[in-house]
Amino acid sequence: MEQIQARLGAVWVDAETHQQFLQELLRDRSIRVENPMPGMWEVRGNRQTLRATSEWGTVRRPATMLTQALMEQKPITVFDEYEAMGTKKRVVNALETTAAQEKADQLQERFGEWVWENPERAERLTDEYNRRFNSIALRDYSHEGDYLTLPGVALNFVPRPHQRAAVARMLSEPAVGLFHQVGAGKTAEMVMGTMELGRMGLVTKPVVVVPNHMLEQFAREWLQIYPQARILASSSDDLAGDKRRLFVARAAANDWDAIIMTRTAFQRIPLSPVAEAGYISRELDTLRAVFEEATGEDAMSVKRIEKKLLSLEQTYKELTDKPRDAGITFESTGIDYVVVDEMHDYKNLATESSIQDARIAGAGRATDLHMKLEYLRSQHGDRVVTVATATPLANSITEAYVMQRYLRPDLLENAGIGHFDAWAATFGQTVTEMEMAPTGGGNFRLKTRFAKFQNVPEMLRMWHVFADVKTAEDLKLPTPLLRERSDGQRVPENLVLQPGPELEAYIADIGERAERVANKSVRPEEDNMLKISTDGRKAALDVRMVGGDRPNGPTKIDAVAHQVLRIWNETKDLTYLDDVTKEPSPTPGALQLVFSDLGTPKPDRWNAYDELRLKLVDSGMPAEAIRYIHEAKTDPDKARLFAAARAGHVAVLVGSTAKMGVGTNVQARAIALHHMDCPWRPADIEQRDGRIVRQGNQNAEVGLYRYVVERSFDSYMWQTVERKAKFISQIMRGRLDMREIEDIGDVALGAAETKALSSGNPLLMEQSVVNNDVSRLQRLERAWQRNQTNLASMRVNASSQVGVLDRDIDLLTAALTRVVDTSDDRFRMMVAGRQYDKRADAGVAMGEWAARNGVRYLPTNADRKLGELGQVGGFPIDVASRTSLGQVHIVAELRGVPGASVTVPRNQFAEAGVGLVRQLENRASSLPKLITETQQKRVDTETTITEVDARVGDPFKHGDELREAQERQARVVAGLAAMASEQKPAAETTDAPGADGAAVAARDRVKELAARTRARADEHHGDVDPAPSVRPISHQPRV
Repeated sequence: MEQIQARLGAVWVDAETHQQFLQELLRDRSIRVENPMPGMWEVRGNRQTLRATSEWGTVRRPATMLTQALMEQKPITVFDEYEAMGTKKRVVNALETTAAQEKADQLQERFGEWVWENPERAERLTDEYNRRFNSIALRDYSHEGDYLTLPGVALNFVPRPHQRAAVARMLSEPAVGLFHQVGAGKTAEMVMGTMELGRMGLVTKPVVVVPNHMLEQFAREWLQIYPQARILASSSDDLAGDKRRLFVARAAANDWDAIIMTRTAFQRIPLSPVAEAGYISRELDTLRAVFEEATGEDAMSVKRIEKKLLSLEQTYKELTDKPRDAGITFESTGIDYVVVDEMHDYKNLATESSIQDARIAGAGRATDLHMKLEYLRSQHGDRVVTVATATPLANSITEAYVMQRYLRPDLLENAGIGHFDAWAATFGQTVTEMEMAPTGGGNFRLKTRFAKFQNVPEMLRMWHVFADVKTAEDLKLPTPLLRERSDGQRVPENLVLQPGPELEAYIADIGERAERVANKSVRPEEDNMLKISTDGRKAALDVRMVGGDRPNGPTKIDAVAHQVLRIWNETKDLTYLDDVTKEPSPTPGALQLVFSDLGTPKPDRWNAYDELRLKLVDSGMPAEAIRYIHEAKTDPDKARLFAAARAGHVAVLVGSTAKMGVGTNVQARAIALHHMDCPWRPADIEQRDGRIVRQGNQNAEVGLYRYVVERSFDSYMWQTVERKAKFISQIMRGRLDMREIEDIGDVALGAAETKALSSGNPLLMEQSVVNNDVSRLQRLERAWQRNQTNLASMRVNASSQVGVLDRDIDLLTAALTRVVDTSDDRFRMMVAGRQYDKRADAGVAMGEWAARNGVRYLPTNADRKLGELGQVGGFPIDVASRTSLGQVHIVAELRGVPGASVTVPRNQFAEAGVGLVRQLENRASSLPKLITETQQKRVDTETTITEVDARVGDPFKHGDELREAQERQARVVAGLAAMASEQKPAAETTDAPGADGAAVAARDRVKELAARTRARADEHHGDVDPAPSVRPISHQPRV
């Protein structure tokens, strides 16, 4: 059981257990913990105790506040407010935030230990955890497909065992994810599975949704596998204008084996307004129910739920607010099952989260699909969907949650983790790191990210219920081997290039830009780290991408051209089989693929594609043998281009990941693939490489070439993408023996990495890391010093408080002998010198007294003593006003009885009546209880003194770590100084007469080049093919 990681806020640990933990830890029985809805917690208790503000929290972030933030996955942040030009602003208090984060880590660690310390509690929670997450038995489908007869399949098509297993899974599971290696034959799996579902009567009218450019190819392959199939294929053009009504009528009226639609066409047939309203209502039902139950209870809880409710309603309204044709609805088509190809393009499903970087605003395409799947579930049960993609996790483990929402939301709900924050509290661990803010001047900002994922076997168990995962290692498909490198390894070959002087000068300027961004010398909209990262990638390809002139020396494009020409000369006479006849083709020659998402072809502008073609043609390659994927504007154009490539009429095909990735089947002659740049995600690398390492390639060996310019953004990009790929591979392989894995981050560099990269000096990156460590530890040391000062002050105050409490106990004990019973008909009260025996009359008399003394008109800027009101229970009643923040309250106190007072707002005092009378009576009659409470306060204060004495003088527990970090910092500084001293003569010689002209000219031009880069940012925006959205982050591995 100790292997299970227990974290605050985990759904399998109930609110009562959380409450018990805090009550024991803080020794405060008043603490209350509630969980009004998934992902939302309420923690209430005394925030002033020593344990809450010193041992397990800070004065500004007591333990109860920290615990609630941890349970809700919120960052631990302490802000200071200030006013600038009439506007209130907030800045992060670095010292207080670091101290609070340290306490939060201690709370989290202690909770993870405490949970298992009591055997009975440990057994109860283990049973609950296993009930939720380990009660799933995974089914093995590897041999179940052997018994399928698959009537109707073409005689010349022989399914592989993994394809048969996939069909068996589709027949048995309510939802399936076909997550197979590129080239594994997912199209055939979807086709056979859909046909079998229909043949067995499990579905009536399935729809298959494919990428827009794949419609004709998908339909053609369907009929090759099932020649007698009745399919209806529809593109977005088929749904334009009045054609939409005709299509819906054809779909509904005929008995189709399948309807094949492009994703754009699928989205153009929306659910009816009633069905959409039902979807939104179901999404918000839980929230509304919680809101209704909470109304009238804790005001803060109600307010937070109401705010979230309104926010979600607005989100869904924006996503579903679109024009529609009356009568043309998804429901009217009769579709009852959906198959989605290339499912990774639907990962942006709206996701609410307290973790800022995990929150997804949502995309219309994703919401449209989710709505339709939820509608089908409401009408036909759980069997509604199969999806396929080679890359279900493109960039982060959180995408596993989104995929499960599409396919098996019931598993999430049954485990109590339907809300993302509940899922994250169970399986994720976030860290919040501090970085310098763009405002500079010592200001900081926070970055919260997933550091690692825990309880991995249970997370993967749920994932593999629907996930049919097949990697290259699993399938052992007849694909070509990678060409053996000089070191004997069959892995991609990295061609490392040296930067030219122009690139070195530009990278140096990029380092300066990063410093200006960090110091806010420029506005974020003018320059930021994402722009800098993009410019760095462009410059690594060619400085002309960022407005520079033709480099004097060789460039990356020169290196690519040289390698392409070498391979072309070696392979242009190779003979291949004809793609159709399977006989030797009369046209010889291999095919090479060149990928670049940067520098795509644009008319009347320099671009990398045309530069590569020019170099190849100048070296003797026929111009007509070099083609761009961008030439193919339509699906028929693309089909003809691919056919030409397979037939040997194309020697080099150049394209981007977006246009030449998914659906590009030109592998027959493909012998080499060149990565001119590095894309953002591992999924993009996999899609690129999958164009050549693929079934149907007639070459026994192929080459994968990556071009990396040293000391440029290339090296950083490749290192980061490879790290991400290793992480995703762990998940895809289903390593159920690993309980923890680290997460992956985004790609954009931070300022420190950019500076180190631009200088070519790894010590600068080391300096950035050690400086951060020293700063963090010094903040903790200052927080420790402040805490020691607070403890000493607390000791003085507590000692003084003991004397006050002793005096109060004496006064209360003496007053107890003077109490007069006023219960029932023994009531007597004196008001303004007159005695009353009825409470109502006494209440009226108090109102008259208030009017005579001008209570309603008391000043708001000063306290006043209003004198004696009367007597009750044996004690005179003294009245005074108390002002605070412009508000006036009236305090009625029994004379000589400490703590026996009633406070009423000024405007309510005159009408308080019987209620105020009874409160004053109760103060007199409850003296025994007040004495007991005061005595307990004295005991608590003595305990505080004892605890303070035990902690005053505690050593700084990170002292050794700080000294080691400072020593490391000193060594790095010394190393940098030594390097600077060694480089100084060379630097002085560089600009002397006779220095290298290219280097001098490059440095002279760099300022002009940088200005031109920024000026042309918008102009060159189109030079980059669409890439996934990324966010600049500060935490990255070292370059």
